Amino acid sequence: MGTKEKVAKILTKTARVLPGIGSYQDKESIRESDKKLRDHISTELAHCMETLERLKTDISRKGSLSFLKELDDISRHMDKLSRTIRYASRGYAGVFAPNQVDEKALSDLFEFDLSLKEDIGDLDSLVSRISGNKGDIDSTVLEEVRHLLLKIEKMINDRENLL
Repeated sequence: MGTKEKVAKILTKTARVLPGIGSYQDKESIRESDKKLRDHISTELAHCMETLERLKTDISRKGSLSFLKELDDISRHMDKLSRTIRYASRGYAGVFAPNQVDEKALSDLFEFDLSLKEDIGDLDSLVSRISGNKGDIDSTVLEEVRHLLLKIEKMINDRENLL
């Protein structure tokens, strides 16, 4: 550990002695962790979209146009959700705002986003099932994907109520 890092660590510990600074640092740490988690979720959604795009290319090269519109609709929905979650609120409130965001609310928000990650994992496995068939797309799996996307969208919309 270099001298700069040691000084930064000492200053951080010293600052926590001042009233309100420790709580602010804790909140900021939770916000940063949540931001990283949401970026990861957004990246996973982007990966699903890439998989679908490759599948659409493979299908169209084979001359089949079936399911292209459905796959394109699903891909656009994923893109919308990816952008929405990436740029979702981080739980900031102004210094004099009547409703301050406390540490518990931020922790609840982080836990909520963790549950989103589980659903995105389920979505990834469904997309893998679709792409694994290489052209033989099962419409029931597509329907499962649509339902899961709607569930994720509702969760993302409900996320704002936590704050």
